[in-house]
Amino acid sequence: MPNILLSIVAILLCGLSSVSAAPIHLIDQQGREVVLQKPAERIVSTFTPANLFSLSLGLADKLVGIGGMTKNSPFIKKQLGNRELSVVGSRSAGTSLETIIALNPDLVLVFGKKDGYRLADRLTSLGIACLIIQPETFLEAQQVLDLLAKATGTQDKAAQIAAENLRLKNIINTGLAGLSKEQALRAYYVNSSDLYRTASEKMFQHQLMAIAGVDNVAKNIPGFYPKVNVEQLLLWQPQILIRESNDSTKVDDQLAQSLVTPLIKLPQIMLPNKSFWNMPSPMAMAGALYIAVNAYPEQFKEVDAEAEIARFYHVAFGDECLSPLQSQPKCQ
Repeated sequence: MPNILLSIVAILLCGLSSVSAAPIHLIDQQGREVVLQKPAERIVSTFTPANLFSLSLGLADKLVGIGGMTKNSPFIKKQLGNRELSVVGSRSAGTSLETIIALNPDLVLVFGKKDGYRLADRLTSLGIACLIIQPETFLEAQQVLDLLAKATGTQDKAAQIAAENLRLKNIINTGLAGLSKEQALRAYYVNSSDLYRTASEKMFQHQLMAIAGVDNVAKNIPGFYPKVNVEQLLLWQPQILIRESNDSTKVDDQLAQSLVTPLIKLPQIMLPNKSFWNMPSPMAMAGALYIAVNAYPEQFKEVDAEAEIARFYHVAFGDECLSPLQSQPKCQ
């Protein structure tokens, strides 16, 4: 009898093992099928949003290589526990194929542009699994989160982040519920390095503004960070400026020029420096809430944006003090 029981247990264990070892079938954002034999354990992320999605899913210890903005990001460094990962390059400087291969990854996250396609094709030909991801909208950002979660077995965490983003969006929608279309503020988005570079409706920043309930005056201008002239900017008559922050004073110097004197008097919403709220990221909905609360303070007078955003960071990243708004003494 004991031998029979042992045999049954062995059969059940074998069955469980075969289920857990079932291949993971993925379709990336270019429609490519990617098959992993098991959840990814060694991941290379080649650009900043992919870094952020990975970290939000608790994959810091599985990242073996990283690209994009890493050296100047206290947020990313803290999430990595100050581990010094191999830097594989960036979208602007290029990505090192040799460095990636040497890291022996079982999954590489690649940005969906021409160079990214070539990199993915080359790595795939070498037997290295690649996911091409190109989050340009809030919906696509959620798709990236779900895709990466499936590849790494972190679906529960992805669901928690999705629930938090929905919670923030509901706060925004509730606050804007009594606002008519005619009451929406005309807003001009200012690139961190140039007053005359703005966001078109093809860019993620436009979505950020739309969810926050402000009307992007430059939505019909084509291109990526399109260049506009003084005449056009003044003709739009924006009522509010939404600015990316960095350590440069160029935009302040441009606003001080006599040609744009009317603009310097406008309310300005400064997105916190290095918040990653101005790009497709797990925390971008926090940026939309921040814009909405500051654009329409009367509609959100009952909302404690700092506390709501801190709660998001606690759920997504395990530390409310990572919020760029956090001012509690314990976070100082």
